Amino acid sequence: MKKHILCLLLLLLILTPAAYAQSTPVRPIVPIVPTPTSTPVPDDARLAVCTAPTLDGFEPYIIREGERLADLLRDMPGVSVTQIAALNCLDNPEAPPPGAVIWLPARPPLAGPDVAEDEAAEIIELTASAETIQNLSSVDFQWQATGSHAYFYACPHETEENCPRPLNAPPRPLETMLAGVGAFIYPGAVRYRLEVHGGGEIVTQDITIEVTCSQQPLLPDEDGRYPCPQDPAQAVFAAWQPFQGGVMMWFSDRREIWVMVNEGNQVLILPDTYIEGDPELDEEAPEGLFVPIRGFGQAWDRLGRAEGIMGWGMTEGIGFDSARQAAGPRSFTTYIQGPGDTVYAITHIPQLDIAYWTQVAG
Repeated sequence: MKKHILCLLLLLLILTPAAYAQSTPVRPIVPIVPTPTSTPVPDDARLAVCTAPTLDGFEPYIIREGERLADLLRDMPGVSVTQIAALNCLDNPEAPPPGAVIWLPARPPLAGPDVAEDEAAEIIELTASAETIQNLSSVDFQWQATGSHAYFYACPHETEENCPRPLNAPPRPLETMLAGVGAFIYPGAVRYRLEVHGGGEIVTQDITIEVTCSQQPLLPDEDGRYPCPQDPAQAVFAAWQPFQGGVMMWFSDRREIWVMVNEGNQVLILPDTYIEGDPELDEEAPEGLFVPIRGFGQAWDRLGRAEGIMGWGMTEGIGFDSARQAAGPRSFTTYIQGPGDTVYAITHIPQLDIAYWTQVAG
């Protein structure tokens, strides 16, 4: 009997921990997760190049709707659109983002505004020294008004009734002359507004001047979309001939033949090796087509004749008075006058022997 009781007690001692373990919930192990820390943003590489916000003598300016960078630099002849665009990381100087803040060279302050708080706002006179000027010239503005203070500013490009005042425009005197406004880049109408405050009212008056290019541009521009050229077009005698696969042009001053190929719009610049008296090619063209002669013939021969990239001539070659004009002081693009109203744009990078062409007029 005692033996049976001992066996029962031993069995209870063995089963009790297992039963306890089953009745007691297991507490899960929670891993310790470190609190995330903010990762520092790498230095923005743009600030190394776009340094306008850090330059001495520069001040912030808020872009208005329709404003072009060139319009803001009219009275800043010491800086260019390219420089200011680069210093401000502007993707498109023609259309900087409205409402964006850029940094421009600070203008010298004018005399402080008049103060006559109770006097009604009235514009007595607003005149310009010229109605039409060339883009390299300047114009003087003069006004006389009554009120507390005035603002004078240029309206954004291609605006009619709407002409918002720059948010950080400085107040102007009620009677003054603003001299030497110039450095115009684009041709066309330029509108300015005089805004006078006083007696709880605001009155405005606009004045418009017409800007023409000092140098006649080769590229037709009736809407003032393109900057005025800095240099006059260079006159040169040339020859021209159209082909099934493009155009050839010869320039007397360079003795070069520019082969403008339709496929890929590439330009091949070949030396003119023709010497007076050289024999012409022994080739007969199909009816209505032509075999080129002289320097064009030799270039055509080197390019594989009719089986090459140019095919047959579409007309005979002609000589005419042409002209060349750079698209800008640093541009790789040159405008070239073709026959009649035709104008070609040639982009040539000499160091890489790369050139492309397109017809932009005619």
